[in-house]
Amino acid sequence: MIDVTPVILVCSQDVELYLLLAHILRSEGFEARLASTDDDAVGACTPTEIAAVLLDCAVWPSDVALLCALLKDAGVSVGALISGDMREQHLQLIKAGLDEGIIRPLSPSKLLGFLHGIKPRSEALARPASAVPAEFVFEQRAVVIGGKRITLAPVEARILDFLLERQGQITTREQLIKAVWQNPHAVGSRTVDVHIGRLRKAFAGFANLQLRTVYGAGYSLEYHQS
Repeated sequence: MIDVTPVILVCSQDVELYLLLAHILRSEGFEARLASTDDDAVGACTPTEIAAVLLDCAVWPSDVALLCALLKDAGVSVGALISGDMREQHLQLIKAGLDEGIIRPLSPSKLLGFLHGIKPRSEALARPASAVPAEFVFEQRAVVIGGKRITLAPVEARILDFLLERQGQITTREQLIKAVWQNPHAVGSRTVDVHIGRLRKAFAGFANLQLRTVYGAGYSLEYHQS
């Protein structure tokens, strides 16, 4: 039996904080890994090896609530290190699905309580049966097209599936949110735009698949068999 050490992704631009957290994590049987940008963080969580994320909100350069929502879409538990004067930001994080808020100065007991309460990540893609082109084979956290495997977060696979079912039709953000997310009321249009951008990037090398933005309306996907 292979002993797999749980990996905790630390999203921070504070090197000293990361080293402190890495030391605490190692002493508790975890492995620490650092991410310093949104793309690094979301990309690192696509594989299933990341057990949870610690998000350092103090100096993060972008919208931490949006990042939290993207990380939750990837299926990971998220803990946020926040200061006492971040009440509004804390509320936004909670709406985005935050699992635990840890007030700074750091409380080791609360941190360890979060770490040891991490739930296993679900491997199920949770897709309904759909009439998509036969060339598309959906796997756990990936889609295979013509033998080429593209790694996708589960929510992005569901977006792709829904758009494939509606090829050539305009799909609004509201339709996507209702069809794809389990809690649509907590999802904003910006979150949808970020995932659409990641899908475009993932399929940039496929000339026969186009994901268009229809100004003022939504999105349209077109696929032509090669």
